[in-house]
Amino acid sequence: MKDYEPNKMKQVHFTGIRRVLEKANKMEAEGKSIIHFESGQPDFATPEFIKQAAIEALQQNKTNYTSNYGTVELRKAIAKKLENDNHFKVDPMKEIMVTVGGEEAMAATILALIDVGDEVLVSDPGYSPYESMIKIANGVPVRVPLSEKNGFNYDLEELEKRITDKTKMLIFCTPGNPTGTMMDEYSLLKLAEICKKHDLLVISDEAYEQVLYDNNVHTSFATLPDMRNRTITIHSFSKSYSMCGWRIGYLVACTELINILIRAHQNMVLSACNFAQSAAVAALEGPKDEQKAMVKAFDERRILMYEGFKELGMECIKPQAAFYIFPNVSVLGINGFEFAERLLDEYGVAVVPGGEFGDVGINNVRISYATSLENCAEGMKRIKEFVSKIKQEKGR
Repeated sequence: MKDYEPNKMKQVHFTGIRRVLEKANKMEAEGKSIIHFESGQPDFATPEFIKQAAIEALQQNKTNYTSNYGTVELRKAIAKKLENDNHFKVDPMKEIMVTVGGEEAMAATILALIDVGDEVLVSDPGYSPYESMIKIANGVPVRVPLSEKNGFNYDLEELEKRITDKTKMLIFCTPGNPTGTMMDEYSLLKLAEICKKHDLLVISDEAYEQVLYDNNVHTSFATLPDMRNRTITIHSFSKSYSMCGWRIGYLVACTELINILIRAHQNMVLSACNFAQSAAVAALEGPKDEQKAMVKAFDERRILMYEGFKELGMECIKPQAAFYIFPNVSVLGINGFEFAERLLDEYGVAVVPGGEFGDVGINNVRISYATSLENCAEGMKRIKEFVSKIKQEKGR
């Protein structure tokens, strides 16, 4: 049988997050105690009023296709949210597209806008599926290193050096995955100037926009000077409302871009789930008490993890947003891959090697504290035991 796998797919790998999860699940099925720090999925149930809205929609037989753009009701609710929370107005009929999660929004955008050989700037470290989607579209991902010493912000001079006449787009995630950090407003403004200067399209992945700590304020990239018509903003209900399995997200762009993106979306999935869109309306229009309680719980876990790594003397930036912490383990004389593999095998704690998100993160690991405070405490206890063991082995 001949090799049917295209060359482009030979460059696309199962994500490191999922590889670790599969191994951890197998160990757990064999009876081993596993602490899951690998998956970026809130451990909270979807709020009851959101589930009830979906149940009512099912009872009303909302099981048919919707408009490719999404239901009018949801698009109007999104437009209201964008005006109130993100501070820019959009036309709900022409500038919003409801998608099957933020992931499909990203895939549809890249497949619709990237031609063979187009170069796309991506962050290193950054969310790995960006690169995979670019390769599937026969584009060329170009990594831009983020400086750990600079809070995992861009070195803007280095970014600009990587722009060529083939560069078409920049993709970045703010707040950041895997780092849990945010770009300051000055850096965002300077980045916007570079994008305008080189006529770049921008995909701004803002899935974690509402999971913020220490009074940090999220700035949507599309609101910066001259960025409105060149930015595709991607939002998700997964993280902010604990709706990962509902697969509901949306993107916002000018009409000219939406008219292109809708054709990719239409031919990929037709439309997002009808009754899940009713649930999304409820999420946007309903009470925010549970959402606030969830972020408060994440914050408590964040402090526990951060203080734990500080106690171990490991370099670690305090997360500003999302629910990830990205400690540097090089003080132990090993890299993130060895740390993650041994930690899971020997202590049953599943974390993702930072190198799975780019070369810059080779000495880091990504830890998701989207699990209970008890699990965080137990996981941190095991990590401390593991670190002590490594230090004894190396005579430190």
